[in-house]
Amino acid sequence: MKTRFSFAFLLSFALVFSSGAWAAKASLSSEGKRILDYLLDDWAQHMHSTDIALAMENLGMSPDDDLRLELGEYLRENKHLANNLEFWGVNNYILSSEEKRIAKYIINTYEGEKRLPEIDELSARLSIGAERVRSRLSFMTRAGLLENTSGNPAGYALADKYSRWGGPLHYNFHTVTVGDAKPFGVW
Repeated sequence: MKTRFSFAFLLSFALVFSSGAWAAKASLSSEGKRILDYLLDDWAQHMHSTDIALAMENLGMSPDDDLRLELGEYLRENKHLANNLEFWGVNNYILSSEEKRIAKYIINTYEGEKRLPEIDELSARLSIGAERVRSRLSFMTRAGLLENTSGNPAGYALADKYSRWGGPLHYNFHTVTVGDAKPFGVW
């Protein structure tokens, strides 16, 4: 009897655990699952490190910040899905190459000059329109790299753990295209 009870307990535990994992996977939208499948295939290739935005573009999907954040949150909760996530950090895959350029400029200015660049400076230095910069700063705030603040002229602040937010490569944004193949990110 004792053996049956232990076996039944273990079986129940396994079912609860597996249903919890399934429930987390089920919470991802069909579009999110499509992107995830693409990324997992991409990341399985030597040196591939494609981000969510580029995967969406390669799949012919329209840019969608909400979908990127949905998948990013899912990946934060499921880092075990790929070595890339554990090694390079999930946040490196949430930002697009354009947003990584913005983040890198903000952080370099902050660390080098002890100030945050304003939107006009970001726009001029990075050759990105001011409205686009505002939009990307808003997304980066939603993603967790920045915080809204009215206490400085820039209108934003870096999150407390910004230096670790982009993983060990600190906002990798190298994209490669080989022949007629779709572009992919590299680390």
